Amino acid sequence: MKTSIYKLSILLMLTITFTSCDNDNDPTNNVCENTYVTDAIVNAFSTANGYDVISTMDLETHEYVIQINADGEICTIGYQNATGYSGSYTMEVRNHNNPSVDYSGVHTFQQANLDYQPITPVPVTSGDIILVSRTISPGYANFNDVLGKVIRKTGGGNVPYGAGITQGNVKFISSDFYGAGGPVPDIAQPVIGLGFKVN
Repeated sequence: MKTSIYKLSILLMLTITFTSCDNDNDPTNNVCENTYVTDAIVNAFSTANGYDVISTMDLETHEYVIQINADGEICTIGYQNATGYSGSYTMEVRNHNNPSVDYSGVHTFQQANLDYQPITPVPVTSGDIILVSRTISPGYANFNDVLGKVIRKTGGGNVPYGAGITQGNVKFISSDFYGAGGPVPDIAQPVIGLGFKVN
């Protein structure tokens, strides 16, 4: 009897442990994960992988292209205003596979850290190509206002996107910087986060 109770309690603990784990492909976890793409950026472009986070790129538009390999919807966008800049940015999320669901909106973010804000959801079917961009609003006061947080190769050089850099369900394809100069493709990975809700 004592052994049966022991086995039953072990089985119960294992059941609770395994059924309570977060599974990004589980539709019952129907919440917007703000750091879904940010976590992929941080892991793929880590210091251990030869990258540094810096504030640079004095161009008006910072953008990148990704492929999301999960069904769901992009539900938030995260960014950090440049130090000393309290103005706004036009933030865009464009689904190349379904342009009718694109998002564009004007946002002002915190200067202290990455600030996630809700957007009109952009539906994604696994394999969709997504362009994410931020463009500083007209009327910025000085050079430092256009700087943004990016991740660059330690020691310089372009990000080796090549056939893509995959982290989890996110594949990073390219980046570009332009406006008042440029374009400067693939020099860095912009730190623009996306929240994602898996279907």
